[in-house]
Amino acid sequence: MLLPRLNQNFRLSQEPFKLTMENDGDYDMEDATSTSPSRPSPAPVAAPLQNELVYDGSTTVIVAVWDDIPKMQEVASYLARWPPSRTPYTYAAWVAVERGPHPKPEMPQDIINLVKDWEVLKKRAAALAAGQAAGQLDSDAKGVQQQGNAVVTVEALDALAQEHGVLSGKWLIYAQPHQIDDLWSRIVTAVIANAPAGLGARAKVSPARPGEPHVICVYVDDYRNGEEVGRVRDALRRVGVRWKIGFKPDIYTHLGIYKANEWKIRPSRYHA
Repeated sequence: MLLPRLNQNFRLSQEPFKLTMENDGDYDMEDATSTSPSRPSPAPVAAPLQNELVYDGSTTVIVAVWDDIPKMQEVASYLARWPPSRTPYTYAAWVAVERGPHPKPEMPQDIINLVKDWEVLKKRAAALAAGQAAGQLDSDAKGVQQQGNAVVTVEALDALAQEHGVLSGKWLIYAQPHQIDDLWSRIVTAVIANAPAGLGARAKVSPARPGEPHVICVYVDDYRNGEEVGRVRDALRRVGVRWKIGFKPDIYTHLGIYKANEWKIRPSRYHA
């Protein structure tokens, strides 16, 4: 059973970590700027063959898809073939792994109509802002103003996610090029390949870009499922990700909600 959306006082467990929504900083894709001294780039791996690439509808991905219990030799071979630090970004947008099976979603993702409804919501927000500025509000708008609620809210985004089946989300982990291969290997081996039986698991890592760190995304199928969000965070902590990281719903990515957005919505939903 899916749990309701986590509230601000949610604590999955007392130890080893706490899952919070406190205003203590955001972690997002746009934060991936290098601060480490430059190092010589390692020699790249051989370019992928055409049958090693998958187009996911928006980007090209180098991906391995495994059964419920993958053979560890398959996992090791894939990691050796595609170390992130030696896979140039010119080969593909992401290096990814996926292990089945995945629970059948209640409804397929509908990104096209999600974006359309998002544009409608933004227009409503702009009209309300214009009415406030002109001092001309209809009765509905006055009610919204009195309640102190904006049109574009976390609750409104959650409703869009539910309506259009865009419920997945990911933990975001950043690492420098000299650290990424070992960290990616541990995450793929322990978190993805050895996830609990019957539970799907997905992760991807950005390839090498000169002067930039890498980002790893570790997914859950439903960001409202606090138990699963916490289970994945626990697993990441066990393989060495003991610093605070952020979790971002995929709907925020699809709708371009990043830091300093005009609606003051935090791009990271959870931190732990």
